[in-house]
Amino acid sequence: MKQIKKSPAVWLLFTVILTVGIYLRFDRLTQIPPSLSHDETAIAYNAYSILKTGKDEYGAGYPLLFRSFDDYKLPGMVYATVPMVALFGLSELSARLPSAIFGVLSVVLMYGIALEILKNRKQALIPMLVFAVSPWHINFSRQLFESNGAVFWFMLGTYFMLRSIKKYSFILPAGLSFVAALYFYYSVRLVIPFVGLFYLIYLRKVIIKEWKITLLTAVICLLAFFPMGREMLSPGGMERISIVSVVNDPNYHKLREEYVNKMGITPTLIQKIVYNRRVALAQTIVDNYAKNISPHNLFVTGTGTYGTLYPIEAILIPLGLLSLTTLSPFAAVFICIWLFTAFLPGAFSVNQPNTLRTLIAAPVFSLITGLGILSLYGYVKQKNSVKAATLSAILMGIAFLLVFPKFHYAYFVDNPTKNALSFGDGYKQMAGYVRAHETEYDRVVISGYYWRPYVFMLYWNAVDPTFYQQSGTREHFGKYLFTAATWDTNGIKLMDPKLDLTALTEGEKTLFILSKPEYAVHEKAFEKVGDISGRYTPGVFIAATLR
Repeated sequence: MKQIKKSPAVWLLFTVILTVGIYLRFDRLTQIPPSLSHDETAIAYNAYSILKTGKDEYGAGYPLLFRSFDDYKLPGMVYATVPMVALFGLSELSARLPSAIFGVLSVVLMYGIALEILKNRKQALIPMLVFAVSPWHINFSRQLFESNGAVFWFMLGTYFMLRSIKKYSFILPAGLSFVAALYFYYSVRLVIPFVGLFYLIYLRKVIIKEWKITLLTAVICLLAFFPMGREMLSPGGMERISIVSVVNDPNYHKLREEYVNKMGITPTLIQKIVYNRRVALAQTIVDNYAKNISPHNLFVTGTGTYGTLYPIEAILIPLGLLSLTTLSPFAAVFICIWLFTAFLPGAFSVNQPNTLRTLIAAPVFSLITGLGILSLYGYVKQKNSVKAATLSAILMGIAFLLVFPKFHYAYFVDNPTKNALSFGDGYKQMAGYVRAHETEYDRVVISGYYWRPYVFMLYWNAVDPTFYQQSGTREHFGKYLFTAATWDTNGIKLMDPKLDLTALTEGEKTLFILSKPEYAVHEKAFEKVGDISGRYTPGVFIAATLR
């Protein structure tokens, strides 16, 4: 397509779209979602611990894997949060700023990627606009999600990779950006290798010809990746893979058991071929992939109360895929590889569908939707006239304006109030209540019914990391004792009606912070002294003492 020179109109529209993207990612950022989740709090407190002591909560110095809840978080987002904690302290703002900033920068990168593919500044604004208002990306840009950081670095790598086709020296920043993505989130490990392999095959002649740049890039990227590559093979790195691996999927175990039963006592050769654990595993992988690309997940429930994509995109995405034939072969194949591999992290892990692990698909869907809009506009213009094409563009704009308010209401109004508890609503208020009353008691027993409470107490009470590293655990520190949830495999469970509550007090004056179900189990043994509500959720916790 013919390159269009810079014009004030293009940059005005660019500024407007970017402003929209900023607004949707920063509007009431500290209030929506209504509370920091346990993962957000864990990442931000570890950033605080690094800032103050150079160690994580367990005392490991500048680690590349953060043990946290034994899920071994990657380091990228923790270290990216350190400057924000230094500037704004322990708050919702400091925890969410890194992800929101990555989100806004990703919107800018969408324009750059689209420009490299379309070679047209005006047309590149369309995918940028679609991405700026993407429900999927907005949802994960407003919380401290590691995946959102990985998306930014992957998009930056993609931008430089596209630039390298004409100027090969851009392959170095492209490679380093892809390596940076690997330090943020696990799922890109299943996407980047396919992208890299395609690049090596397609540009093999250039790669060989420019062998000095190739060698320099390979050495620098390998050195940059080596620390993380070593950690990937460590017990912690393997533990993370084991936790989320599809081999632990209950659906896989159920299907494998069914196949064992079908084989019977005297299985035939065909039965052994058809009904075996490998076939069951392959079927589970395919089923998980299908769950993630299902219309119901993409257009109805992907972000909780709304889909990850707008319903109108169900029409535009097929048009965008058809228009790939008008692009350069490299761009067309690359977009297909990006789209296909983006859902592999969901296919090979548990708890599907999972829009967090497949977030890398959000930008490519926006790109394809943008191509669909341009394709439709071009078709109408070719068949009819400029006026008809302009009218079709206006109608598409109106269609987006009609569906956008529904998403905006679902995310900014409905979801925060209806699902507040699932975001950790009430924990900040609980920490404040305990802080205000703990001097009245010798011991405080805090329920772990919903989430692990220790990290909320650490964060919202700004507990000295050195103190916690030396004397604290996830089960207790100071005068606090934290109990287990019903789904925990060990620990004290307050839901147990046979639990000896007096054994927890050791003869001391004790304040209990309980969930409603736990209080109901032991109601006769307790005297309520207070109710603790969240921003939107009434009575999240009950404060009580033994009668």
